[in-house]
Amino acid sequence: YEEEVNASINPNEKEPAVISTGGSAIYGKKAMEHFKEIGTVVYLKVDYDILCSRLQDIKQRGVVLRDGQTFHDLYEERIVLYEKYANLIVDEKGKSVEDLVAEIADYMQK
Repeated sequence: YEEEVNASINPNEKEPAVISTGGSAIYGKKAMEHFKEIGTVVYLKVDYDILCSRLQDIKQRGVVLRDGQTFHDLYEERIVLYEKYANLIVDEKGKSVEDLVAEIADYMQK
């Protein structure tokens, strides 16, 4: 259902929007291709250790792992997909929120 909903999103051209998906949205090829058609896909790249500290309890956050899969395995699996679909990859390391926004804005103005 998630992929169908994501693939059907059509933002109003007069009111630009930011669509911040959940982590599993990246598995929906149809949805991700749709996002690339209707806008710019930005991958905010974050180091594994920082991500772990942000999420803390992954079970409470609803992160689902396959049998035998570790969170690190999931992280590595998704990086490949995030990089595949991204128009822009922004590495968060050592940057403030203002720096990240400026980098994205610069890209969008080109």
